[in-house]
Amino acid sequence: MRELLVPAADLLLGARCAGCGRPALTLCRTCGVAIRPEPDVAWPQPCPPALRRPTRVTPVAAGANADVLRRVLVAWKESGNTRLTSVLDHLLAASVVEHARSRWPIVLVPVPTSRRSRRERGCDLVDELARSAARLLRRVGIDARVSQALTPARATADQVGLDAAARARNLRGAYRLRTDRALPGRDVIVVDDILTTGATVSEAVRVLTAAGHRPVGIAVVAATPRIPTPVPEHHE
Repeated sequence: MRELLVPAADLLLGARCAGCGRPALTLCRTCGVAIRPEPDVAWPQPCPPALRRPTRVTPVAAGANADVLRRVLVAWKESGNTRLTSVLDHLLAASVVEHARSRWPIVLVPVPTSRRSRRERGCDLVDELARSAARLLRRVGIDARVSQALTPARATADQVGLDAAARARNLRGAYRLRTDRALPGRDVIVVDDILTTGATVSEAVRVLTAAGHRPVGIAVVAATPRIPTPVPEHHE
């Protein structure tokens, strides 16, 4: 009964769709359809070297960080609407599947949330999203686990307003591998919510690679649209 009363109370108190603002618990039907996952390769431009060498680590996004999906992500990330985790986890899981079709067991390694963001939000949103996505994947037979193998190594500046080069400098050395979190016998997939310049996931890939755990791919909910350029070539 409580499960029925809580949503009803939310509607009475004016719950709104995170995508358009109409009355709804999380998303209205129209916005739900608008953000259905459409996983696709999402190379950042320019492409960070760590994603090209020694082997290509391809980023896949379930959608573009624009329009309805952008508004949903802002509501989830900045406005504290954690109910949207149960919506966005389907998108992240869809991106992971693009790497996992013939590769399991797998381990999802979330990009670390800064200590400042964790304090402000009261939780690690990306880690919670990764764990929710892993549960969805296990339900369909993919042996997926989550490991907080990476942790912040130092404080970083806010990334907002920084270009690709400045973001890369800001994040260099920002993460370290946790020695108490082993990654044996599983293909590693780095996960995050949004890919913009690729600096964040690139640093995660660099640290994991240096420790002998070259990821097989990157999975994100959304990628910020950029001017298309040719996919980076890698020559042995």
